[in-house]
Amino acid sequence: MANFIYYVIYVINWIIWLYCIFIVIDAIMSWVPFLRNSVIGKWLDKIVNPYLNVFRKGPIQKLAYSTGIDLSALIGLLVLYFIQDYALQWIQNILFRLIG
Repeated sequence: MANFIYYVIYVINWIIWLYCIFIVIDAIMSWVPFLRNSVIGKWLDKIVNPYLNVFRKGPIQKLAYSTGIDLSALIGLLVLYFIQDYALQWIQNILFRLIG
């Protein structure tokens, strides 16, 4: 059972890492309009924007409109890194205590 938990945590870490790479690539592609309008750019937008739109509300949205700087990718990455480094380890420790 412990090997299964390690495997599941490993797969979740890998998925989070891949999603972080997608966010960084999407942020870089946003600087070049013809890359953003390409097939890959549109595909990345469909994957990344639903998550980043969570952080594009309230004061962050006002900051983005007034200064032209969108910090949603940075905040989204920080949340994912927190989940990856702390929350998954916490869940893993709880599961190991439950199974003995």
